[in-house]
Amino acid sequence: MNLSESCSRSKSSRLVVRTLYLVGIFVLFGAGELSAAERAGWQAEWERVQAGAKKEEKVIVFGPPGAAARRGLSEGFEKSFPGIEVEYNGMTGSKASPRLLAERRAGRYLVDVHVGGTGSMLQSLLPAGALDPIPPALILPEVVDPKKWWLGKLEFSDTAGKYNLVFTTNVRTHVAVNPKLVKTAELKSYWDFLNPKWRGKIVMDDPTLSGPGQGTAKFFLIHPDLGKEYIRRLFTEQKITLLRNERQALEWVVRGDYLIAISPSELHTNELKSKGLSIDLVRGEQFKESSTLNVGFGSVALMNRAPHPNAARLYLNWLLSKEGQTDWSRASSYPSRRLDVPRDHLNPESLPQEGKSYLPTYKEEYFKYNDEAEAFIIELLKR
Repeated sequence: MNLSESCSRSKSSRLVVRTLYLVGIFVLFGAGELSAAERAGWQAEWERVQAGAKKEEKVIVFGPPGAAARRGLSEGFEKSFPGIEVEYNGMTGSKASPRLLAERRAGRYLVDVHVGGTGSMLQSLLPAGALDPIPPALILPEVVDPKKWWLGKLEFSDTAGKYNLVFTTNVRTHVAVNPKLVKTAELKSYWDFLNPKWRGKIVMDDPTLSGPGQGTAKFFLIHPDLGKEYIRRLFTEQKITLLRNERQALEWVVRGDYLIAISPSELHTNELKSKGLSIDLVRGEQFKESSTLNVGFGSVALMNRAPHPNAARLYLNWLLSKEGQTDWSRASSYPSRRLDVPRDHLNPESLPQEGKSYLPTYKEEYFKYNDEAEAFIIELLKR
């Protein structure tokens, strides 16, 4: 969207122009280079947005399922901005995007912000024209300052670089096991899962739907040492159980009903492990084929025609602040891309290692492989 289009969507074109100008200044020179007048400009805009959000009284957020995610994405915001409620709906992207699009087709625009994985954003919401550009909504200097972020920039999954902002990047752990039943040291390659002893003992998130299973299938497809031959043998020889309930799959592994979970939810795995249950993520670098860089539930989008536009902007800036990212990271155990967020609580396997290469499969250019992987697996399952 160009500047004139952004201004036409705003209630006050002058404020949008000023905000965009300040964002450009922050990105180019860093917040420390602003003049007193420029600092006063963003502060005035911030106060205006807060006042508008207080009148709106709430922000409606679709985010990841689970009590931990709800706490991390709502409690801190409500404490920082008393009187503005977070109406939080937790669900996976495969459930959220169909619901959002169905509501919009019915002329109901009920959600302000969507926090989740990049799959539902890029494959459903963005093509449907349901998202607003994020850069014009950014206000806080600490958010737009590139020095605060890993690799010196705000990261977006979409090619246009403005609709789906990524605030988490971790090494994708494509495997979880019950360490009481499986010796993780013997897993050195994804080809090891073709061992007959694992037949009927593997559960996987359904790769025919948007979600972690699809991301893992895409990785298998495009990796030069795996590819279609590996996928064919995995699905035809090993009697894999496909499930559309990420937590249930992990609970089965904890109980010993299955020994290996492929494409596990890191969020649910960490939550179960924190309760003392026997479940471990297998570090991606342990496999000779390495792994991918993953977002998990760590990206955000602004729904257009939002019912609470000021509260949506307020929430977005809070989420990307040090405070918001710390709350989220501690609740989810995902590493933030912000460099000033503590990492002492994180599992080491989630952090990229120096000298290792990973595929950034959360990027839009990789999603063209999703349909190919899905179609190939569906054809295998028919046999």
